[in-house]
Amino acid sequence: MRLRVGADYDVPPNRVKDALHRAATRAEGVLPDPPVKVFVMDFADSAVIYEIKFSMGNHRAYNDVCDAIRTNVWYEFKRQQITIPFPIRTLHLQRGAKRISDGRSEARAILRAEALFDCMNDEQLETVLQNSEIHRYGRGERMIQEGDPGDSMFVMLRGTAAVSIARNGTTVRVGAMRQGDCFGEFALLTGEPRTATVRAENDCEVLEIGQPIMAGVLRESPECLNALSALLAKRKLEGEGIVEKATQPKEQAIKESEYRSTFLRRLHAVFEL
Repeated sequence: MRLRVGADYDVPPNRVKDALHRAATRAEGVLPDPPVKVFVMDFADSAVIYEIKFSMGNHRAYNDVCDAIRTNVWYEFKRQQITIPFPIRTLHLQRGAKRISDGRSEARAILRAEALFDCMNDEQLETVLQNSEIHRYGRGERMIQEGDPGDSMFVMLRGTAAVSIARNGTTVRVGAMRQGDCFGEFALLTGEPRTATVRAENDCEVLEIGQPIMAGVLRESPECLNALSALLAKRKLEGEGIVEKATQPKEQAIKESEYRSTFLRRLHAVFEL
């Protein structure tokens, strides 16, 4: 099956093709084999025309699948700041840049209450906020995929998302992310692959904090490394259930010390400190 989409001339074709490929691949009803392909088809008056070639199992669901792809394209283009242009004959006046939302004020309060950011002063926290991106995801879109490499973490500003893991060939729901929750910090701070899949249950807004931003803060405040390694060790223990199950405080302390040392080494390696 084929579907055509137009994009602004100012955006490099490879960037648009990557965005369209992600949008189509993630759409419900699109088969993984043969894989989705995206082509530049034409240079029209007001847009570069791209064609998405995809496969589907049930041809009676063609309209539903196309709807899912187009919906994903809209959200993906918004995140990548790719414009679907107006026809050249249309006069389009834009008065200043339109902000996605006023989410940074909400994010500021969330991060100030999050233990991961306790070691940062107000100026450093502001640097993190102003250099991070706010993204929108539509219902059913994956924010992160279990097993993928991860160099960023997220703050849920609006909406809810399901957290799941793969076990014995099936997907098992293990939790949910709601407004105010942070996720993806282990991958950001340790370089480990994503440990779960997070998928939007409705329209979501998230703040994405990238590794370069965190690296800059940690270089300014290396004392944060000890605090972060201690926090990661504690969360690792809680995740494994050791804190609740341990009957010997000494055994727990030894395990926590080992984890702290391990995470401290990883922080130095990941952020090249």
